[in-house]
Amino acid sequence: MSAPEYDLERAIFTRFAMVGRPVLNGLAAKGQRRRRDPQCSTLFARDIVTALRAQIGFRRHGEAVDDAIVQEFLRAAIWEIPVGDCAVLVGIDATPRDAAKREISKRLAERLKAEFEIVYDPAFYHGRSGTGPLGPRR
Repeated sequence: MSAPEYDLERAIFTRFAMVGRPVLNGLAAKGQRRRRDPQCSTLFARDIVTALRAQIGFRRHGEAVDDAIVQEFLRAAIWEIPVGDCAVLVGIDATPRDAAKREISKRLAERLKAEFEIVYDPAFYHGRSGTGPLGPRR
């Protein structure tokens, strides 16, 4: 049985919908302080990696990579997103906002795939019946 193909771009796009507005405001320099907050990129990277690790793992040259390394790589990639692109993420109109989320999700997914090997590695085995983290009930 081969491992299913994981849609990394869609998973990152979903995290955009789930992340708090203050984090996006901090990335776009639209928060209370009106400047970019580097802590926001750290929080967003941690959120993305935590969500991804439920289904996949990261390897480099065949060796498993610690989540902290992936988080730091993703934090740097998020911080490199131009302020103008991040400002669209907190705009009122949903059409350009969703387009920007898709584009940024695509770029982040491509960078992750270029740097790491993505492997199917679910955090919990739910068994054939999907009844819980330890497998089927007896």
